[in-house]
Amino acid sequence: MTGTASTEAEEFHKIYKLDVVEVPTHREMVRKDLPDSIYKTEEGKFAAIVREIKERNQRGQPMLVGTISIERNEHLSELLKRAGVKHTVLNAKNHEQEAHIIAQAGRFSSVTLATNIAGRGVDIILGGNPPESGEAKRVKEAGGLHVLGTERHEARRIDNQLRGRSGRQGDPGSSQFYLSLEDDLMRIFGGDRVKSLMDTLGVPDDEPIENRMVSRSIESAQGKIEGMNFDIRKHVLDFDDVLNKQRTVIYGKRYKILKGEVDLKAEITEKTVIEISRLVAGFEEAPKLVEAFNSLFPLPEEVKAEILKNPGHEVWINHLTEAAKAFYEQKEQKLGSQLMRQLEKIIALQAIDRLWVDHLDTMDHLRQSVRLRGYAQKDPLVEYKQDGLRLFERLLHEVDRAIVFTVFRAEVTPRVQTPVSARPVLSGAQEIGRNDPCPCGAINPETGKVYKYKKCGMINAPHHKG
Repeated sequence: MTGTASTEAEEFHKIYKLDVVEVPTHREMVRKDLPDSIYKTEEGKFAAIVREIKERNQRGQPMLVGTISIERNEHLSELLKRAGVKHTVLNAKNHEQEAHIIAQAGRFSSVTLATNIAGRGVDIILGGNPPESGEAKRVKEAGGLHVLGTERHEARRIDNQLRGRSGRQGDPGSSQFYLSLEDDLMRIFGGDRVKSLMDTLGVPDDEPIENRMVSRSIESAQGKIEGMNFDIRKHVLDFDDVLNKQRTVIYGKRYKILKGEVDLKAEITEKTVIEISRLVAGFEEAPKLVEAFNSLFPLPEEVKAEILKNPGHEVWINHLTEAAKAFYEQKEQKLGSQLMRQLEKIIALQAIDRLWVDHLDTMDHLRQSVRLRGYAQKDPLVEYKQDGLRLFERLLHEVDRAIVFTVFRAEVTPRVQTPVSARPVLSGAQEIGRNDPCPCGAINPETGKVYKYKKCGMINAPHHKG
């Protein structure tokens, strides 16, 4: 649940398939949202902001002033100091302390300067938190909390979040934004035209324009920027979906292997036949084929003789396939069925993991470079999908090949169990700890102290006086 999702309803629906439902406020909203005040220069705008703050502060009306950056926050703070206005500055540097300070921003005659982050999501209660009934009454008579924005943001959500600090739970309040034609948003969208008009009419720097039509045009500009940003995020998501589909296939394959839902022996046998056919297709001479095939596993002499004696790809494939099956069965008999199944699982998982990591790097390089194809009047997303599919198909072939070659080449050696000598015991039947001095008394020349037991007697080190 959020109070500012309505402006992003289209994005929630298109990307997350979620509908936005607006819930009526518990109490009637009585906050007054005043038209934007637009000034010709930024200097004139800040001068007007200081005057407005000073005037409302003298009436005792609490104010929350929102800025877009810490730099602007500190600049405005310096101007208020020169004007003799007592205020508090929040720059989102100490969240716990600043949350407590901003919660008191509803006290009589208080002025709080806050960045977007510092002022977000805080419930400002009129009269302080906890409220004092007498002070809360004085604040309401003064007009409630006034929110003053020093600049419009690219996203309407941020402006609405700032406005939403005032007028909560039916309390009185007001809000207004002060803009200048030198602000980023105004410069991008039509600020030059308005500035030339103001120059023509001879409007002073510190004289504002307050017009609903201008405010609506600014909100329209914000909507355009939000649309552009949404298109960018949607485009990024389209690229991510390509890799996400591949990830689903790989993770599903890996999960089935982990859970034992795949007959790896049957799969490896099938993949072996495919690899043999691929290998044989690249040779026309039997001696070279026999030499190359030894990289997979050593061929028996009788099989070599049959291949050398009988030319033809189909004959070679049949002989090599039978030899591979016999070699695999001998290996399983030697290791045992249980150990062989475990070996197959480990090899398959390692091959998938290693090659998948390499594939991710390759896809990342493709994503960075494919954008240049736009200069050739090609859609980068379509090109990315096509090349990504080819790379993914190659990945699956490489995984199968790596599993086959590794299974046939892998050698399992039994683990040698070294006899563990009994840990010595000190007098009084107290067992020696790992970090205790070794009973042999060997001195470490670097420290001048007796070696610890874990670096001496426990491992039977050369310097141990056994």
